[in-house]
Amino acid sequence: MRTCLRFLVTILLFCASAAAARADGGTLRLSEHQGGYRISVFTSPTPWRAGPVDVSVLVQDAITGDPRADVAVTITLSSLDQPDTSFVETATAGSATNRLFQAAEFELPRAGRWWIGVAVRGPLGAEACGFELLASEALPSWLRLSRWIGWPAGVILLFAIHQVLVRRHGRSSGPGPWVGA
Repeated sequence: MRTCLRFLVTILLFCASAAAARADGGTLRLSEHQGGYRISVFTSPTPWRAGPVDVSVLVQDAITGDPRADVAVTITLSSLDQPDTSFVETATAGSATNRLFQAAEFELPRAGRWWIGVAVRGPLGAEACGFELLASEALPSWLRLSRWIGWPAGVILLFAIHQVLVRRHGRSSGPGPWVGA
């Protein structure tokens, strides 16, 4: 019975943490050499969708592979479906989950095709790259909040399982050696 409880707890913890897990900036979308740099771009969430989004950039020296912290990174998001919609942010290390990255956060207003452009300025020159990405519809607000609303249900479920196991164990083992002595 303890094995069953351990299995249920493991599954519950895995499911609760899987949605919250973010690898250093999200999903790798682009990695290419531009001039003296290797520019790698990561996006989060996965799948890419309308709502709050994060674009993280890792800039490395193209020859040595060493991270370049001495560069300025500008990220542009432009809607390909509505050309008048565009956002520009300067990426910072403070906004990134990994301090080797520079990141910027955006509020993507709608689903559709988006162009993500990255401009890098530093000692090895100025370079730019970009790619197209399709954004899905935004999550409903109740689903975005489900982790915060749902965690008490997990605690209650664990307590209920514990109570069932304690009662079942109490019935099957009989009275202890101290009873009736």
